[in-house]
Amino acid sequence: MKLTTKTGLSFISLSAIFFLFGSIFMYFAVRVILAEDLSSRLYQMQSDFIEIMDIQPDIDKISSRNIFINEALDSYATTFSDTVLIQYDKYVLYRKICFYHTLNKRNYKIEILQSQAQTDLLIWKIVILNVALAMTFFLIIFFLNQLSVRRGLRILYKTVGKLENYNISNPELIYFEDSEIYELNKLTEVFKKMALKISDDFNQQKEYTENVSHEIQTPLAVISSKADELLQSENLKKEEMEQLEIIMNTTSRLAKINQSLILLTKIDNNFYTEETDISVKNIINEKLDFFQDLIMEKKITVNTELDKQLDLRMNAYLADTLFLNIIKNAIMHNMYNGKINIISDGRFLKFINTGSMSDIKGNIFKRFIRSNNKDSLGIGLSIVKRICNFYSIDIIYSVNDLHEFKLDFKNES
Repeated sequence: MKLTTKTGLSFISLSAIFFLFGSIFMYFAVRVILAEDLSSRLYQMQSDFIEIMDIQPDIDKISSRNIFINEALDSYATTFSDTVLIQYDKYVLYRKICFYHTLNKRNYKIEILQSQAQTDLLIWKIVILNVALAMTFFLIIFFLNQLSVRRGLRILYKTVGKLENYNISNPELIYFEDSEIYELNKLTEVFKKMALKISDDFNQQKEYTENVSHEIQTPLAVISSKADELLQSENLKKEEMEQLEIIMNTTSRLAKINQSLILLTKIDNNFYTEETDISVKNIINEKLDFFQDLIMEKKITVNTELDKQLDLRMNAYLADTLFLNIIKNAIMHNMYNGKINIISDGRFLKFINTGSMSDIKGNIFKRFIRSNNKDSLGIGLSIVKRICNFYSIDIIYSVNDLHEFKLDFKNES
C-alpha cells in the first residue's frame, strides 16, 4: 500500500468517526441550548400572562388554543414538560410550562404550550450547516495534504527510480534532486554517500580480483613448466615422480579455478555484451560429441528430444560455457551404465541423469559446493547459475530417483 493511500485512508477513517460523534454531540448540544431558550421564552410568557390576568380578571377572555386554565385546589411549583397535540391529523410536539396563580381568591392551574416544530427544524438546519462546513473544511485539508504529500514523495519516487537503475560501476551517473523537506534531503544525502561508498568498495574489490587472478597465472605457468621439466629427468625416483604428478595436477586444478573466477568477474562486469542467435540443439550435440570418449568410457546412454525451433539470443562464449558445464556435470556425477535424457519442449529444457543421491546440503549452485567427486572444482554450477541470471533464465534443480536440471526460458526472448 502506498503512503498516500495509507495516509488518505487513515484521514478519512478518523474524519468519518469525528463526523459521526461530532454530529451527534452537536445535535444534542444545540437541542439543549434551544430547549433552554424555549424555557426562557415560556418563563417570559408566564410573566406576561400573569400581568394580563391581573388586568383582565375574566378568565374566559384570556384563555386560548395554547393556553389552558383550570381551577385547582392546591398550588405546586412551576414545572416544564413535553406534550403532543393532534393538529390537522398530525402529531405536533409542544413544550409546556405549568404554573399556579391565585385570582379573586380562587386558585388556577395554568398551562402554556409552545410549539417545538420550528425549534426542531432550526436544530436540523444548524446541525446540517455545521456538518457541511466541517466536511468542506476537512475535504479541503485532505486534498491539500494529499497534494503536499505527493509533491514531497515525487522526489522520493525519483530517488527510488534512480536507485533501481543504479549502475555500480558508474556512480557519477546517479544524481538526486533537492527537496524542500529536510527528511528527504537527509535521505538523499545518505543515498549519495552510500552509492559512492559501494561503488568505491566494488571498484577496489574488482581491481584486486583482476590483479590477483592475472598475477596468479604467471606463477602457475612457471610451476607447471618446471614440474614438467622435472618429470622429463631420468634421475627421478618413483616417489619423486608421484609427488611431481600431484604438483602438476594441483597446479592445473588451481589454474582452472582461477580461470573460472576470472569468468565470473567478467560476467558480473558485463564484459560479454556481444550476442548472437544460438541453436540449442546444435550446441548440445556439439558438446555431446566433445565428451563422447568420456560417455563411452562410463557406458552412459544418452537420449535427446530437442526442439529444432529452440533458439537463444546469447553471447556465444557464455552459451558454450553454460551447456558445457551442465553436460559435463551430468556425465561426471553419473554412474557406469547410467543414462542422460535431454528434453526440450519450446519453453523448458531438461537435463535428467542417473547418479548417486546427492550428499550436498544447501544451495547446489553456491560457489565451491561439491559432492564426493574429487575431479569436481565446485564452481561449474555456480557459473551456470550466474549465466542464467544474466539472461533471466530460471534454472531449477531437483532430485528424486534421478537428478534434474530444468531451464525455464519464459523471460528469454
